[in-house]
Amino acid sequence: MSFFRTLFFRKKKAPLVCTIDLAHDPNHVHTDACFVEIAPLSIVEFFMSQGCEACPAAIPLIHKSAMANNNVLLLTYNVTYFNNRTGWTDTKSNTLWDARQAAYSKRWSRTAAFTPQVIIDGIADGTGAKEGDFNSILSNAIEARNNSPLAVGMEKVDNRRLKIASETVETEVYDVVVISYEARAEVVKVGKGPNKGKKLEHRNVVREVVKIEEWAGGPKVLELLEMPEGNALQHVVVLQQGVGGPIVAACRL
Repeated sequence: MSFFRTLFFRKKKAPLVCTIDLAHDPNHVHTDACFVEIAPLSIVEFFMSQGCEACPAAIPLIHKSAMANNNVLLLTYNVTYFNNRTGWTDTKSNTLWDARQAAYSKRWSRTAAFTPQVIIDGIADGTGAKEGDFNSILSNAIEARNNSPLAVGMEKVDNRRLKIASETVETEVYDVVVISYEARAEVVKVGKGPNKGKKLEHRNVVREVVKIEEWAGGPKVLELLEMPEGNALQHVVVLQQGVGGPIVAACRL
């Protein structure tokens, strides 16, 4: 999407975008024919563990559903709290992801975390362990997003700049966060515990989550820092209402 195209937000409906690039036609007059409906990118945060007995059956279902939808981005977070229970140290686990998952639990007044857990746009969740679970969680997230009074979108201007577009002039503070992940599939064979001998596929394993800026309403152009490289890393920027809060916009870099 070009920097010179404008998002048109609608209540309880997907936003519209004009297909005409205003850089080439600055005097363009909008008509119904020039608009197309766009589906905002949804962020799927999948919390799992190589030591979780319920994860092997859920992983293929979650991967299949997430990878089949171009309007969602799967991000995998391996947690550590199974490591001491099973005798197997999850090779992808990080205590930072324990904390990220716990922040959602705290926001929702829950006393414990669980795996597998699929959280979409920070507003809808479930295990994703049964056929149809993923699409149900996604539908709940989209419905909640469409009912939100906040209309906001993000788009990449170029390799160093990002634009936030919103009709909301002033709102509470949101974090602008860059999430870096390994854009590849990798299979890990578990050596101990309940999943001993099983080969678990991992996709889009998160390596880093960094807050770079804040946003409190209105249009804004952000200067992006140089992104970390290596291990086929890719990046997505999310606009989130604090750690554990709703994700209201996202943009692949």
